[in-house]
Amino acid sequence: MPSPEFVMPEPAPVIEAPVEPPPVRAPRSSAPDPVAERDLAEPFARPRRPWRQLVIAALIGVLVGAGLPTAMQGLDEAAADARVERLRQTAMDYLTAIAEGASDRATAMAPVDGETPPDAVLQSAERLNQPEVRMTTVDGDAATVEVRYRVAGQTVTRALEAEEVDGTWQLRTSIAEPTMAYTYEGYAAVTIAGVELPASARTLLYPGAYESDRVEGSLVVSGGNPIIVDGDPLTPTELISTMELTPGLDELAQDIALAHVRACDAECTFEPDAELRADGPWVMGEEPTGAVNVSLQVYTSTFSGQTVEMQLRAIVDEAGTLVSWQCAMPSASEFELEPCRG
Repeated sequence: MPSPEFVMPEPAPVIEAPVEPPPVRAPRSSAPDPVAERDLAEPFARPRRPWRQLVIAALIGVLVGAGLPTAMQGLDEAAADARVERLRQTAMDYLTAIAEGASDRATAMAPVDGETPPDAVLQSAERLNQPEVRMTTVDGDAATVEVRYRVAGQTVTRALEAEEVDGTWQLRTSIAEPTMAYTYEGYAAVTIAGVELPASARTLLYPGAYESDRVEGSLVVSGGNPIIVDGDPLTPTELISTMELTPGLDELAQDIALAHVRACDAECTFEPDAELRADGPWVMGEEPTGAVNVSLQVYTSTFSGQTVEMQLRAIVDEAGTLVSWQCAMPSASEFELEPCRG
């Protein structure tokens, strides 16, 4: 049986879609458009910049932005330097006030625990010199400033505390040093430049080399003692007012003592021909009657010599004039005064 021949199918018919005509617009109405009739603001027209200007502006912005931290840092450093300079100036003004003898001004700048005498006392002293401000340490509103000065040939270094209040530095440490004055019972208090330094209380003195007032009586000279105040509380200062017999009277007291020892016969252990010497006299005090008690030491000039202590009393009349002497027996266990021998 013969094979069937392959017959190509007829191609499918092509159906074309109908082309729709374009829409016909209605003619524009002559009536006014409500939107067009509105009062509309004119749109903002941004000016156009050339591209070169835009690039330059961008570069300037970058450079200014990069420099801001450095500028702020510079302002901070300048402000800190100004604070330190104000602190240093405050400390220097304080030292300058003391160097100029302005005690009251210095006390107003740094508080003290007690009282400072008036300017006359500080002005009578050889005051501190060569003041300088050295290191400063600032921690917030608190600070420490190291100062140095010289007084009586010595260099002193002190650390002063300070506090900033309303932009002003105020010192909290004073270099006024507590000083105690001692004198003999019955005698007037120690004075400097006529100002009394009471023995029962501490007196605050600023650094300087002082001298107590010298007071001369008919028999005794008191005062005239030097005192050095360095402004360091670790080196306490004491002023002891000494008393001594008036010039010429001290030599007379030695002669009276030696004559009494030579005349004491068996009560003294010195050889009759021993060479005697005397140390003193030292004023021990004054009696209510005005009589003055002194002590001496009488000794031989040999290496193995003896020493005895003597007490003398200078007797005065109502006018304070010396009229006689009384002596104590050198060998007595307790001094018993009698008219001096010899």
